[in-house]
Amino acid sequence: MMLTKHFGAIGPILGLTLLLFVGCKGATSPVQFYTLAVPDAPAEATHPADTPDAIAVGVGPLELPKMLDRPQIVTRGTGNTLKLDEFHRWGGSLQEDILRSLAENLSGLLRSNRVMTYPWADFFQPDYRVYLVFQRFDGRLGESFVLNTTWTVTDTRGREALAVRRSLIREPLAAADYESLVAASSRVLEALSQQIAQEIKRLRPQ
Repeated sequence: MMLTKHFGAIGPILGLTLLLFVGCKGATSPVQFYTLAVPDAPAEATHPADTPDAIAVGVGPLELPKMLDRPQIVTRGTGNTLKLDEFHRWGGSLQEDILRSLAENLSGLLRSNRVMTYPWADFFQPDYRVYLVFQRFDGRLGESFVLNTTWTVTDTRGREALAVRRSLIREPLAAADYESLVAASSRVLEALSQQIAQEIKRLRPQ
């Protein structure tokens, strides 16, 4: 009799606990995954010319700060704080995604399909290599996204630096959300690609 009363007393408590657990679990936001976008190529560059004189460019290696080389998207907080969001993540390797985005941008800007990311196959011999070191590639929600990088264009063997440049690019955010943040990060890479393409065109003999 006492045992029956005991279970009768804790039954409602267990039921309430279970409801709270299910409610909390159901309220958890799903994880959102993001990737960098590449702008549509102009009509004349949709199909880059596959000719013997098409310029060959190797993009990479790329050095990223360790605090950014992670699945979670990193944003700036107040002061010197950083925020890692477990529910907003990169869909793959951020480093690989950046190199892919730069390569696709350069392919359109240089009108060449001979643009490959590091590490490239042994059979590929680039006319120029682009080595990048990112000091910043992050932003603050509702404000802007910032890219601070030093990049070097070298010869085909990577032994001679033909140009060393520093780029500081800031892109405002359209809204205070992660979708706007990632869109702005894609735009700063587009702007960087334009600077690199201009430098390669300057270096290339006419």
